[in-house]
Amino acid sequence: MTRMEEGLAQWHRMIAEMDFSGLRDLLAEDVKFYSPAFWKPREGRENAFNILRAAGKVLDGFTYHRQMTDGSTWTLEFSAHVGEMSVKGVDIIRFNSEGKISEFEVMIRPATGLQAVGAAMAKQLTGKS
Repeated sequence: MTRMEEGLAQWHRMIAEMDFSGLRDLLAEDVKFYSPAFWKPREGRENAFNILRAAGKVLDGFTYHRQMTDGSTWTLEFSAHVGEMSVKGVDIIRFNSEGKISEFEVMIRPATGLQAVGAAMAKQLTGKS
């Protein structure tokens, strides 16, 4: 198993257990996080950690369904709920040669679902939940 595959396996374990205690170690220090809610990426380990941890709290029933890869980047299709709203999306995760996440991009549909996710994430990140 390559370091990238080990990193992906670690990510899947964290999601299955909703335990993000090892997330900081999985993120590259200079990771870039691309969100459908922000027009430019958030950079750095702490930014990505805070966003991903908040997403784990607001996305109920989060489940991956399929994954595709080109060798260093994985696209993982998911579904989840935010309140009563159902969303589908993809996480596009790029690993560096050390098996650390160097880029993480999220796409979500429908637009109303993205709005619900954005509002819930804003509350979680500002501590106003």
